[in-house]
Amino acid sequence: MDMPITITALPEVDLTNCDREPIHKSGHIQPQGVLLVIQEPQLEILGISQNALDLLGVEPESAIGQDVSLLFDEVLLEKLKYCLLNENLKTVNPIKWSLEKAGKSLDFDCILHRWEGVLIIELELATTTENLSVFSFYHSVRSTVAKIQSANNLKNLCQMTVEEIRKLTGFDRVMVYQFDPEGNGAVIAEDKVKNLSPFLGLNYPSSDVPKQARKLYELNWLRLIPDINYKPVPLLPGNNPVTNEPIDLSFSVLRSVSPMHREYLVNMGVVASMSISLIKDQKLWGLIACHHYTPKYLNCELRAACEFIGQVMSLELQSKEGNEDSDYKLHLKSIQTQILEDISTSENLSEVLVKCQHNLLEAVNASGAAIVFGEECYQVGKTPQRSALKSLTEWVQNHMNKEIFHTDSLTKCYPKAEQFKVIASG
Repeated sequence: MDMPITITALPEVDLTNCDREPIHKSGHIQPQGVLLVIQEPQLEILGISQNALDLLGVEPESAIGQDVSLLFDEVLLEKLKYCLLNENLKTVNPIKWSLEKAGKSLDFDCILHRWEGVLIIELELATTTENLSVFSFYHSVRSTVAKIQSANNLKNLCQMTVEEIRKLTGFDRVMVYQFDPEGNGAVIAEDKVKNLSPFLGLNYPSSDVPKQARKLYELNWLRLIPDINYKPVPLLPGNNPVTNEPIDLSFSVLRSVSPMHREYLVNMGVVASMSISLIKDQKLWGLIACHHYTPKYLNCELRAACEFIGQVMSLELQSKEGNEDSDYKLHLKSIQTQILEDISTSENLSEVLVKCQHNLLEAVNASGAAIVFGEECYQVGKTPQRSALKSLTEWVQNHMNKEIFHTDSLTKCYPKAEQFKVIASG
């Protein structure tokens, strides 16, 4: 049947509004496959990507409203119907399919998911797993998991993971990127080819991975961009006929990338990228971020292995951070005991500070401290000038009614701190 093709215009995106960009409803896919929107149970084609002619030899406009048998042979159709009996379609992905086109055989991985009342079928062009036998591939992944699980602390866990992921995939650079509660990120582990400048230790603002992108990373364990220089392929129609809203591609493997993110990667010289989510307590803890400086495609099996490794690391995060927390508490108790001993054997406060200044700073992971007692001000380590400390003390006394005040960004609540933020900020 003929259906009107409707495409809802999406707002222009720039740096001022990228945090509101509907990246899950881009209306486009990457070109390494075809996306179909299917109505169950009759398996009617409601939508199709515009590259169907190039990859499948079918005019996309004429396919809309037709039965999916227009595209699939009987063997694939029977496999599809059998797989659709499962509620959890992840357990049947991918379905292998070969299509004879112009005297050549094209191999596809058919990846299925249901969302917003429709079935999404993605036909992704398949490649082999870099000449690795199934047996060798299995043992390679098992060895990787064993190494990760043997890590004795968080730092080793992250470093082992990036090394093993790079060995398995061949990416030029692999990093662990950790988020703080505000969404800012830091590179805490890295493995790379020798000629690349290091990113280890670099910090990034929350705008680098906007809130809606972090939400998608919570929903999807893995995201691959084989070639950032691709031309996005539009979907026909752009709207989901069931909801009359732009098609939600939150769980799509082929979903097109935000123009802002593409520009960001291009500016870094990155051509291919892959991100693996790290989830702790059902929240996004960080990412395993992979960069390559030429196009790079990873097939379904290798991506599944990387996803599994990300899930294993996510489980390990819980125990490793728990162990480190326990070790830190024991160490802190030891420091507190030493400080109390120093206090009990000293004549005055200044003598105490001389004796225990290292322990005092280590106890709170600080580079400087000031103790204000009446008109007296005792300083250790790197601190602002006394006049600035006096003003800060008066501000705290006048504005804070708590016994303990703490902040990780003093300038946000006390603008005068801008003058000494290089020395004391949080």
